[in-house]
Amino acid sequence: MAIEAMRKVRVAAHKSVADDVWNRIQSIGCCQVIQGGRERTEERDAASLKTRVRRIDDLLSEVRFVMRFLEPYASGKGGGLSNALGDLPAFSASELEAMASAEKFLDTATIVRALEKRASDVKSSLSRVTGLIASLAPLASLPYSLDFYNRGTESVQGNLFSVPAVSVDEFKSRVSSSLGKEAEIYVSPGGPKDTVRIVSAIYARSVAEKFSLAASGIQMSRIEVPPQLTGLPRGEISRLEKELSSLKAEEAAIASEIKNIAHDAWGLCELCSDKWGVERAKLEAILDGEHTEQIIIESFWIPAEKVADFKAAVSQWNQLTDIAVSEPEEGDEPPVLLKNKKLFAPVEPLISMFGLPGYRGLDPTSVVAPFFYIFFGICFGDAAYGAIVASALIFLMLRNRVAGTIRKFMLVLIISNICAVIFGALTFSWFGDSITSFSFLHFLIPLEKIKILDPMNDPMTMLFVSLAFGFVQIFIGLVIAMYDNLRKGDKFAAFADQGGWMIFLCSLVLMGLASAGAVPVPSGIFKTTAVIGALILVATQGREKENILGKLFSGVLSLYNVTGYLGDLLSYSRLLALGLSSAAVGTVINLLANLVSGVPYVGVLLGLLIFILGHSFGIAVNVLGAFVHSLRLQYVEFFGKFYSASGEEFAPLAVRTQYVRVSGE
Repeated sequence: MAIEAMRKVRVAAHKSVADDVWNRIQSIGCCQVIQGGRERTEERDAASLKTRVRRIDDLLSEVRFVMRFLEPYASGKGGGLSNALGDLPAFSASELEAMASAEKFLDTATIVRALEKRASDVKSSLSRVTGLIASLAPLASLPYSLDFYNRGTESVQGNLFSVPAVSVDEFKSRVSSSLGKEAEIYVSPGGPKDTVRIVSAIYARSVAEKFSLAASGIQMSRIEVPPQLTGLPRGEISRLEKELSSLKAEEAAIASEIKNIAHDAWGLCELCSDKWGVERAKLEAILDGEHTEQIIIESFWIPAEKVADFKAAVSQWNQLTDIAVSEPEEGDEPPVLLKNKKLFAPVEPLISMFGLPGYRGLDPTSVVAPFFYIFFGICFGDAAYGAIVASALIFLMLRNRVAGTIRKFMLVLIISNICAVIFGALTFSWFGDSITSFSFLHFLIPLEKIKILDPMNDPMTMLFVSLAFGFVQIFIGLVIAMYDNLRKGDKFAAFADQGGWMIFLCSLVLMGLASAGAVPVPSGIFKTTAVIGALILVATQGREKENILGKLFSGVLSLYNVTGYLGDLLSYSRLLALGLSSAAVGTVINLLANLVSGVPYVGVLLGLLIFILGHSFGIAVNVLGAFVHSLRLQYVEFFGKFYSASGEEFAPLAVRTQYVRVSGE
C-alpha cells in the first residue's frame, strides 16, 4: 500500500533553449505540468508559441481530413486491437522528425484534395444523371420531343400531367369538347393495375386559357421537364445512359488513383499525426508557464525518486536554466502515482477505474489484489477454462509488445486464471465433469486425488467458504479504517467507530459458531463480548448530537447498521453462485455432447462440435461474470468500509503516440 512521494520542481529556462529543455522533459516522461501559469503570461511574450500551436492545429486538421477520406481505400492499416497490443512500427525521434515532413504532407494533401473534389463532382453528376433517367422512364413511349414541354414554339406549347387513371377519359372528353382540333392529347400506355397515367397535352398558345378552364376540376399534377432535355424521351434516355456509363468509368479511375496513393499517404499521415500531436502537447505545456521577454518559468510535479534522473537529463543546459526542488506545500494536492510490488501492481488499473486515493490517503492495491485473484478463481472455477484463457493471454503478451494499462489488465487476468486453474483442480472441474463423462478421458481420473471440495454436491460447505472470505475481507476493511484514523491522530474514532464494530461483529460470528459446536468455547463468553461491543457503539455513535437523548437515540439506532454488514456479507454468496453456474454449464454441455455422440455416422462430429462451441460459450460468459462480480465485491462491499477516492491521476508530459512507437536513441 504505497503512493509515490511527489516533489515540486520549478524550472526557469532561457527562451533560446526552451524547446530543447521541454523536449527532454517530454522524452523522460516523468513531469506533470502544474496548471495555472497561463493567466500571468502577456500576449506578446507567447505570441510566437501561439502561432506555432495554430499552425500545428491547422496541419492536424488537414491530417484528419486526409485520413477520413483515405480510410475506405487504405489497406493494411493497423486496427485498434493491434495498436492496443503494441503492434506498432518503431522509430527514433530523429527518424520521426525526418520522415514526417510538413512539405511532403502538404503536397500529398493537395493531391488528395484534388481527388476528393473530382470524386465529389463525379458523384454529384452520377446522382443527377441517375435522377434524370428515373424521371424519364415513365415518358419513354412519348412520341413528342421534350422541348415542346419546356420551351414550346412561337405558337404551340405543351404540358405533361400525372392523371389518375379513372379521370383520363373525362379529361380527354372535356379538352376535346372545349378545344377541338386546337389541342392534341396523348395518353401513355398502361396496365389495368396502373392507378396513374401520364398525359400529354399540346395546344395553341392562343387557347391556353380555354385549356386551363377545361382541365380545371380534374385532380392531376403537372410534370416539369428539365430545360436541358429537348429530344425524344427514348433518345434522351439513351444519351443519359451513355453519360452514366462514362461517369462510372471516371469514378472507377478516380478510385484507382486514390488506391494507388492511399497506402503511402496513410502511413505519412500516421507519422505526421503522431509527430505534431507530440509537438503540440509540448507547446501547450510551455504556454502554460510564466513567460517574460527572455525567460519561461514552469512548475512540475515529479516522483521523488526521479528527481536525480531529471536533473541529469537537463544538465547540459545548466548555464541557461535554473532548477528548484521543494516538498509539497500545505494545501497542495499533488497527483497520485501508485507504487506496488510486481504481484500487486497489475491491479492498479482496477483501482483507477473506481477512483484513485488522495495523495495523503491509503492505496488499497496490495489488499485488493489477493482477494480479487482468489475471488475470480472461485467464480470462474474451472481448471481447463483457466488454463486456456491464461495460455492465450501469455501467448499474446509474448507475441506483441504490450505495455501500459493493457499489459496490467492482461497480467491481472493471467494471475486470476491461474487461480482458477488451482481452484478448478481442487474441485475436480476440468471442462465441467468431462473427465468422468467421457470414457476416453478416464485415464485422468487420478487427478481426483487432489480434490478437496465438491461445490455441486456440497454447496453448503462452499457457501461457508465464500462467507468466510467475505467476513475476512470486511474485517480487514475495518482494520484499515482504524489504521487510517490512528495515523491521522483520531484515536477515539478508531476505537469507537471501528473498534466497537470489530468487537460486536466478531462476537456475533463466534457466538454463532460456538452455538453450532464449531468452536470449543461456551457461547456465553461471546454473548458478553457482543454486549460490550454493542455498549461501545451505543455510547459513542451519537457523539455528534447536542443533547443526551439525541446521543442515546443515535447510539441505539446505530446498531441497526448490523443489517448493512449482514447484507454485505451475504453478497459474498455470489462466489458460490458463479462457481456453481460455471460447473453446471460445463456439465450440461458434456451431457448434450454425450447424447448426440451416439447418433450413427455423424454423432462423434456433432458431439465434438457441441463440446467446442458450448465450452467456448461457457468460457466467454463465465470469464466476464467472474471479472465483473469479483470487481463488484471490491468496489461495493470492501471499499465502502474505508476507501475515499479523491485523488488526481499522475499524468506526466510524455511522448504519447497513437500509430507509431518512438524508441530512445
